[in-house]
Amino acid sequence: MNIVLVIDTFDGGNGGCVATRRLADGLTGRGHRVSIVSTTPGKSAFTVRGTTLPGIRESLEKMEFLFGIPEKDVLRRAFADADIVQIQFPFYLGYGAAKLAMAMGKGVVGTFHVQPRNIIAALGKESALMERVLGWCFNFLLLDRAPVIQCPSQFAADLLRRSGSRRPTRVISNGIPDEYRPMPHHRPDWLGDEMVLINVGRHALEKRQALLIEGVKRSRHASKLRLLLCGKGELSRQLVAAGAQLPNPPLVEHVSHQDKLRFLNTADLFVHGSVVELESLACLEAVGCGLPCLIADSPHSAAPQFALDSRFVFKHDDADSLAARLDYWYEHRAELASARSKVLATAERYRFDKILDQMEQLYREVLGGTVAVNVVSSEPAKGVAA
Repeated sequence: MNIVLVIDTFDGGNGGCVATRRLADGLTGRGHRVSIVSTTPGKSAFTVRGTTLPGIRESLEKMEFLFGIPEKDVLRRAFADADIVQIQFPFYLGYGAAKLAMAMGKGVVGTFHVQPRNIIAALGKESALMERVLGWCFNFLLLDRAPVIQCPSQFAADLLRRSGSRRPTRVISNGIPDEYRPMPHHRPDWLGDEMVLINVGRHALEKRQALLIEGVKRSRHASKLRLLLCGKGELSRQLVAAGAQLPNPPLVEHVSHQDKLRFLNTADLFVHGSVVELESLACLEAVGCGLPCLIADSPHSAAPQFALDSRFVFKHDDADSLAARLDYWYEHRAELASARSKVLATAERYRFDKILDQMEQLYREVLGGTVAVNVVSSEPAKGVAA
């Protein structure tokens, strides 16, 4: 198939951009011809102009993100030989791309990779009114326009339905790439026999890394815990300063891909405090390596689906609840280690080959005009419901 992926920024650091690059590579590896439309020169077969928005310019720059402008001449050339046009974000570029692709008679798939709270969090605000307004805008631009919407989790599909969209949805996870699996790695000597807690993600308010530091600080076993905050972002400096108060100051830095794999394979526990997630690539990567996840129970996050049971969940935005869970698992480290086999069992349904199978099936249905409504292609892990 000739598949065109439309995304505002192709090389950005947010989850939607990462998931798009992985999908493009996976589809290409299966022999499909994949073209990219984005604002990213040198990485896209078809490049459109980009812009930022007032109020979130600094956050967008740190995320290396630009909003695309739907230039019709570029889009027409991009879609000319396309079988499928898949649109990744519900912004202005997505609106123009969906409208033109459907007018050209192309098979169109929309995706739900960003929810209104992602934008609101980037503004550092909490507003139910803004959430409703942005939800309406996203639906108008793409999510109530494309013939079918791929959602990365059942949580996302349910959220989309509550927002007012009436388009058919297909639940297909972003998946676990092949390299995220148990592999022998030497645990760095500087970690000693401490219980190692790892978090991977952009250093931003909604990711709640500061809460993780506070939870470790309040733990009875703080001197035996080592926190790794792998990533970068607008809050990195503040996290370094806050972490200096711990008996074992955390690692706060962007790490190489190889080091990330080493830490995921040698850490004791993945700790995820984020309050806004439509799935969570970070949790998927940890699960793929067999690393148990301790996850905040935010009502705006799908991530709790990756918790094995209630002992792997803490109350969101509650450092005492997190500290209590950390104390429990420090005192039950042998049980924590034995949980890895259960985690790996849940990972199998998310392996990337299975996800590609599901995406190809969706494309065939779109081209054949036989898209089934609200089909769940990737069941959530058995654990605590999101």
